Amino acid sequence: MNALKALKPYNLRRWKVGIPPRHFFTCARPGRTGNPASKSAPVSDNPVHRWVVGLPGPKTAIVSLLGRKPDGTSEFSFYSFHGGFDCQTDHHGSLSFQEWLRHENQSIVLREHPTEDFRPIPTDVLDAVASDIAKLLSEGRTVVVIDSGGQTRTKIICNHMHAIEDSSLS
Repeated sequence: MNALKALKPYNLRRWKVGIPPRHFFTCARPGRTGNPASKSAPVSDNPVHRWVVGLPGPKTAIVSLLGRKPDGTSEFSFYSFHGGFDCQTDHHGSLSFQEWLRHENQSIVLREHPTEDFRPIPTDVLDAVASDIAKLLSEGRTVVVIDSGGQTRTKIICNHMHAIEDSSLS
């Protein structure tokens, strides 16, 4: 099989939290780019494959905040797979995001915390996401938190955790 060319995730940022500092990343969902058309364009599996290859590692863990847009549209409607807010009956025959990732790379761990874009994140969800990030970091995982554009909901999580952006992205 030919090696896929890695695609650097859009809005990839590195954050540090705690003492001693531990690092995690935030970025946009697969298929998002600086092009405004990418906000609503369908995304084939190839760029998603390349996005996965471009994620920081090793031992990558994705914490997904993807859920719904304000109009109720699933943020997974762009893909061949479905996510945490979606009903299997709405996506008959498709894999879940977790199943799709397992098919692609057995070592990636996924934690889903579906949220709604441009809506406040409930405190219990903020706490659950922060807890998952801390647990995954303590397991030696490279954690990548994703939302639609890689800056609104992910930034709320970073603020909740008192994380500081680390511009020395390596």
